[in-house]
Amino acid sequence: MGMTEGRLGMTRDEVRMKRYSKFTCKKTLSVLVILLAFFILAGIFMVPKLGQWLVVNDELKESDVILVLMGSVYDRILEAADLYEEGYSDRIVLINSYIAAKDIIVDRGLQAYGNTLLSKMAAVDMGIPEEDIIVLDGNSRSTQDEAMTFREYIKKNKEIDSIIIVTSKFHSRRAKQIFVKSLSSLDRKIEIFIRPSKYDKSSVGKWWRNREDFEWVVFEYLKLAHFWFREQFLLD
Repeated sequence: MGMTEGRLGMTRDEVRMKRYSKFTCKKTLSVLVILLAFFILAGIFMVPKLGQWLVVNDELKESDVILVLMGSVYDRILEAADLYEEGYSDRIVLINSYIAAKDIIVDRGLQAYGNTLLSKMAAVDMGIPEEDIIVLDGNSRSTQDEAMTFREYIKKNKEIDSIIIVTSKFHSRRAKQIFVKSLSSLDRKIEIFIRPSKYDKSSVGKWWRNREDFEWVVFEYLKLAHFWFREQFLLD
């Protein structure tokens, strides 16, 4: 015989292959267990930070205007009213946002109650003088639209060189990046401070437990990627 047979009729080469196969399976299983443990630990430590990273909360100083970004209404205007009362600025700026079917409502002689008007009404009800609230025409559909509208406004108002932007927690990082990029094309430096509203009840550290928070975080990262790879080049 060309090869020596083992006790069960197997050749030495077949025995070696069987032992090698068992060793390889055990090694592969060990690697998979280690990788699984790694990803579980990484998830435990990293997942909460995904929400936290989106939140920017600058140390504020007295500024020329408080700009309230449209989106949610009452949590943002409440924060802006607090900042106004605390003396951080004596002017609040709002930007008209897009209202679907607004022209039809207006043609019928009705008032179109969009987020901007609701925010202004709430601010006035909280005691802020109407003359201290500036509403810019914009028909804005996005934060980029708001940034470009505000840029045109401060081009004509040279005295403005600092702003406090009020928005929601998960929106704060992207909002700052958009405004920094948009206003960098001006002929002067604009100080930009971001204040996420404390009235925004989003759970930053446990965002995955709530469907709305989960959707917001996921979409913010998608929108950030879109800004980094495309939209920022449209803001020059």
